[in-house]
Amino acid sequence: MTGRRHAPLAKRLTEDLRAEHADLHLSVRCDAAPGDGPGLEEVAGPYHGIAAVTVDPDLPVTIIRSPGPWTANEAGFASAAAAMTLAARSRYVIIDVRGNGGGNGEIGVFLATYFFPVGQERLLVRGVHRDPAREEQEWTYGYVPGRRLADAKLYILVDAHTGSAAEGFAFGLQRAGRATIVGQTTAGAGIAGHLEDLPGGLSLFLPTKLLRAPDGGDGWEGVGVRPDVVTEPGQEKAAAYDLIRADWLTASQNPNFALTTTLPPDRRPPLDATATPWDLGQATLPQAERCRHTEPDPDDAGVRLMTNVCPQPITLEQRRSTSPNALRLDTLDSGQTLATRATPRGGWRIMAVCPAGYRSSVPVTVDNITAISDSAYDCVRE
Repeated sequence: MTGRRHAPLAKRLTEDLRAEHADLHLSVRCDAAPGDGPGLEEVAGPYHGIAAVTVDPDLPVTIIRSPGPWTANEAGFASAAAAMTLAARSRYVIIDVRGNGGGNGEIGVFLATYFFPVGQERLLVRGVHRDPAREEQEWTYGYVPGRRLADAKLYILVDAHTGSAAEGFAFGLQRAGRATIVGQTTAGAGIAGHLEDLPGGLSLFLPTKLLRAPDGGDGWEGVGVRPDVVTEPGQEKAAAYDLIRADWLTASQNPNFALTTTLPPDRRPPLDATATPWDLGQATLPQAERCRHTEPDPDDAGVRLMTNVCPQPITLEQRRSTSPNALRLDTLDSGQTLATRATPRGGWRIMAVCPAGYRSSVPVTVDNITAISDSAYDCVRE
């Protein structure tokens, strides 16, 4: 009898072991024989723990859905890095680890590293063995590919099925004061270990170290990670969005508020000036003019500006709005075409462009453009 045929025996042995020692990691596993079932690639899923990344069209929010399991191989790290690349310009990040039973904790450390500045490595978790002289420490990495989100606000969604390495991810960032945990108390699986082979295709997951807080305090074994914001199951995402909207609205009312991103210069030949529907010419900030539509269409509002290539990086700014849901900025053609688009709920935005023909060491800001017209030809100057 090999492979999956040992499943009933593995289940019974696991139950007996946990009756003697209550540890969710302590288990006997049934390894399938070659060709007898899915391999690691299939078990981990095609995206190795990262199922989806959603970039909100109205708010600067990226949601990363990570149901696990996490695999610390080339594909696992590449998947995590790709998710963080999509989140790189967000002011808020939601990482959803509900139902994530864990996996390899190196992926959690990898993701956590993005939320700290370069050169400021942080101790997230201590691993304590039976021999007190043996202690392992999990620090954030000195390098991760791509842009870091040291100033982004992070929200981690958890539930009762969030376990092991996924719990360690939430625990470490919560203790570091770097994330707000939203949901329900997690599973409480805070002991790490390794697999030992047994006869007949079975293996024993043997716990070897207790995971504790960076200061040596208690970890989450047996008690779970307690969220900062407790919700009913299924309400975690809505609760995180409530926190984000409140923060965004407060920040947008500050006259110094700015959400800025820098695009690389476009080295292609300039656009034909005759193709510019609203020619800004040599306009500088003091000369910027308002544009409004005489009969605004609330269902499809926006104004498009086309500019020649700016020799310097183009700076895009969104400073405030009458509605937090109305904030959105689209960039087309590598910065040559800049467009604003209002939502059906209305509102206006401010954007910065490099005007056609302008040659300066500093990008010019064109202020107070009211995005309420679908065509620049329908605009009138105030």
